[in-house]
Amino acid sequence: MDINIYNIIDTFRLDEKVAIVTGASGGLGKAIALGFTGAGAKVVLAARTVKSLKAVEKIIKESGGKSIFIPTDITNYNDLINLVNKTNEAFNKIDILVNCGGQTKSALSQNYLQEDWDLTYETNLKAAFNLCQLVGRVMIKHKKGSIINITSIAAELASPKNPAYNATKGGLRQLTKGLAADWGEFNIRVNNLGPGYFHTELNSGSWNDPDQRDIRANRCLLKRWAEPYEIVGPAIFLASDASSFVTGQDIYVDGGFLAKSL
Repeated sequence: MDINIYNIIDTFRLDEKVAIVTGASGGLGKAIALGFTGAGAKVVLAARTVKSLKAVEKIIKESGGKSIFIPTDITNYNDLINLVNKTNEAFNKIDILVNCGGQTKSALSQNYLQEDWDLTYETNLKAAFNLCQLVGRVMIKHKKGSIINITSIAAELASPKNPAYNATKGGLRQLTKGLAADWGEFNIRVNNLGPGYFHTELNSGSWNDPDQRDIRANRCLLKRWAEPYEIVGPAIFLASDASSFVTGQDIYVDGGFLAKSL
């Protein structure tokens, strides 16, 4: 293909692509879903809370975008099967999957509750694998696809008092590379998108504590927290044909948090 500035810009578009986004009722998942529709994708919104999903769908429709919502508990395998089947019924394909649904439970390792470990594992790692596998089978039939797993800077650096989150995000990071190795021959790309500290409900504990908020901001090279919209550009890049030769990679959107040692 001849390259010029116009068709390079077009490669960032998601027109007619179908994307499933989990955790789409709020935070980063909502931002990514809205960004994808703005880039032309048809987005399937997945989360547990119907009221919140309806609110996101309303925003998308009012802005001229296309979406449907499917209430989904990602820790329930039957719900995942339903999500994939209904998406296929509606659109006859799945081009993009974003595993953004996540869980965190904080406590010292010696006091960490078994039920918190199980919930974090089932949400952050097991559910991600299950949905990747279900969607991957569809993508293999079509010989193309892009999967984006939302990891974290905790996949690289340990977060204190959060053993399950560290373990599951680290595991998800490596799972992505394994899936990329298995599915590259089918033109399926699998990448990690790792956020730093974003102003979302998931991080509300440290955001609402002024001292903790400042510690995290000062550790970042840009000296601030991120807002949810700042994840959208990197997500569109990984979802689009602009990243057609990118797979098995980690892209961190952390304001330079991981680049600084002291």
